[in-house]
Amino acid sequence: MVLTSDHGEMFERGISAHSTEALYEPVIRIPLMIFEPGRMNRLDVRTPTSAADVLPTLAHVTGKPIPAWTEGAVLPPFAEAKPGRDVFVVRAAKNDPAQPLSRASTAMIRDRYKLLYFFGYPEKGIDELVRLYDLQTDPEEMRDLSAAYPDIAEGMLRELKSRIRESDQPYE
Repeated sequence: MVLTSDHGEMFERGISAHSTEALYEPVIRIPLMIFEPGRMNRLDVRTPTSAADVLPTLAHVTGKPIPAWTEGAVLPPFAEAKPGRDVFVVRAAKNDPAQPLSRASTAMIRDRYKLLYFFGYPEKGIDELVRLYDLQTDPEEMRDLSAAYPDIAEGMLRELKSRIRESDQPYE
């Protein structure tokens, strides 16, 4: 049996509806519980993961082949965690899915750091907005470190923008 959700849980900081552009940890931390046949003891795994990992993990657990086109990885405890793996999040509900992203809330998590990058929200006065958080020392995401650690913020932003450009390419 598999239990999961389409979003995390957050009812604070002015967020009270089902949909939000915010990408705070309580919004993007989505539960995933896998109850495999024969398991008698609880096992909590806290490895950073992505929704892209669900398909290869379930294929592995059920003994099916993992499609070559999937970008995800088999999750622990069914395989070794891949160290140093970046996790990406995109919320782009108001974009035409057939067009490049012009308005989105995005995040990149690398080790202890989380970079938020928002763009295309003119009604909110946001052309581009970047925030950097240290999730180990500031799990509530209250202190923006982008000015204090410009090298980390700029490096992560370059990688995130590169991934956005890559995702904007048409499928072949």
